[in-house]
Amino acid sequence: MFDRNIKILLGILISIDLLLMIYAIMVKAYPPSLTMGRDPTSYLIIFIHIPSAWNMFAAFTIALAGGILYLYKGRLKYDAIVQISVILGLIYGFVAIVTGMLWASEIWGSPWNWDPRQTSTLTLLLAYIGYLALRKSISDIDRARVFSSVYAIAAYITLPLTYLSAVLFQSLHTQIPGQPLTSNMKLILWPKVLVSFLILISFYLLYYRVFLRRGVE
Repeated sequence: MFDRNIKILLGILISIDLLLMIYAIMVKAYPPSLTMGRDPTSYLIIFIHIPSAWNMFAAFTIALAGGILYLYKGRLKYDAIVQISVILGLIYGFVAIVTGMLWASEIWGSPWNWDPRQTSTLTLLLAYIGYLALRKSISDIDRARVFSSVYAIAAYITLPLTYLSAVLFQSLHTQIPGQPLTSNMKLILWPKVLVSFLILISFYLLYYRVFLRRGVE
C-alpha cells in the first residue's frame, strides 16, 4: 500500500513538473536579450538543467551523510541510503551534463569546451561511478559496505570543487544569480526546483524499501 501511494505521488509530481515545462514554453519564459542571434527557446533548458544539477548535489550530499552514519552506527539502512543516493546522483548528474552540453552547443557553438564547470562535473560523475565499481569488486559484503562508505565520503570533495569551479577559474559557465531572470522565469524556476526535489525524495522512499528487501547487496 505504501509503495502504491508513493508511485501515485510520483506520478502526480512528474505531471506537475511537465505542466510547468509546458507553461514555460507557452509564456516564452526567457530573457528578451537572448532573442538576438540565437534560438531564444534554448534558454528553456535551464528549467531542466538547474533542478537536475541541484538534485545531483543533494543526492551526493545525502550519500556523504549516509556513509558517515554507516561507519558510525553500522546499520544497513544507512548503507542503503548511500547506494540509492549515488545511483540517483549519477542519474541526475547525467541529465545535468547532457542538458549543459545542449545549452553549450547553442550558446558557445560547441557541446563540449573543457570548461572548468563541464570538466569538474565530468570528474565528479566519474568519481561516483568509481563507487559502484569498487562495491562490485569486493566479494565480502561487509567489507564492501565499509570501503564503499569510506569512498563515498572521500568522493564528496569533488562536489564543492564542481560547484565553485566557475568562480575559482576562468569559465564560460555563467552563474544564475548574475543572470537576468524575468518574472515568468522566477514563477516557473523555483516551483520546478521544489517539485524536482520532491520527486527525488519520492524516489528515495520508493527504492529505500526495495534495497532493504534485497539485503542491501
